[in-house]
Amino acid sequence: MNVLAIETSTDILHLALQAEQNYIAQTKTIGRHFSEELIVRIHTICSEGKIRLQDLDLLVCARGPGSFTGLRVGMATAKGIALAASIPMVSISTLEILQFPLQHTSMPLLCILDAKKKRYYCALFSHGERLSPDLDATVSTIIEKVAPYPEILVTGPEATKVISKLRDEVTKRTIQTKFYLDPLQYRDYGESMILLGKNLFMAQGPDAPNSGPTYIRKSDAEVSLEVHNAKTQTEEVSHE
Repeated sequence: MNVLAIETSTDILHLALQAEQNYIAQTKTIGRHFSEELIVRIHTICSEGKIRLQDLDLLVCARGPGSFTGLRVGMATAKGIALAASIPMVSISTLEILQFPLQHTSMPLLCILDAKKKRYYCALFSHGERLSPDLDATVSTIIEKVAPYPEILVTGPEATKVISKLRDEVTKRTIQTKFYLDPLQYRDYGESMILLGKNLFMAQGPDAPNSGPTYIRKSDAEVSLEVHNAKTQTEEVSHE
C-alpha cells in the first residue's frame, strides 16, 4: 500500500512516504512557510520514492489542533491531491500522532503544543487510550487535569519550554505530581501517521468530503470579525 503522510500542525514539517518496501521521511523546521514549500517537498519525496502522486493508495493528514495557517495549508493540499487523483484521505488528531510512539510508556502521557497567548493545546493519554479530549488550556488548567497522577511524561515540540512552568505550578500548589520530559523534540512522526492512518482507513473508510481541520479555538481573524460585527450592531442600534 502506497501511503503519503503530511503533518503541518507546528513550525516543523513532517512528510513520510511508504511505497512498497521503501520508507522515506523528512522532518524539517520551516516556520510558517508551508504554502511555499509543501508541494515542492511532496513532489521531491515522491520522486525519491520513484512513485507518482496518482499511484498513491492513501493520503494521511494531521487535522489539528495546531497552527491555523499550517493546518489549512496541509489539509487543503492533501484534499486537493486526493480529489485530483481520486485517492482516499484520512485525517488524525495531531495529539494522537504525538502519543503514538510513546503509547507503551508506564506513566500517563501529556501531549502538548504551544497555542500562544499563554495557552496550550494538549491531551492526556495512557497506553494509547485517551484520558482527556483535546484541550485549549492554561498551565493552571493542565495542573488540575494531571493532579490525580503521581507521574506524567510530557512530549511534543514545545515540551521543553513548558515543563518548567508545569513544575513551578505544582510546587506552588504543593501538588505531588512529577513531570518527566521526552528528550526527543524532533522525532520523526511519519511512520506513526502511516500506521494510524492505515488502521483508521481500514476501520472507518475515508474522511467525509466536508471534513476539515480541528480548531478548538477561534482564529484571531474570527475574533476580530466578531468584535467588528458587534461594534457595528451597537452603532446601528445607537443611531436608531
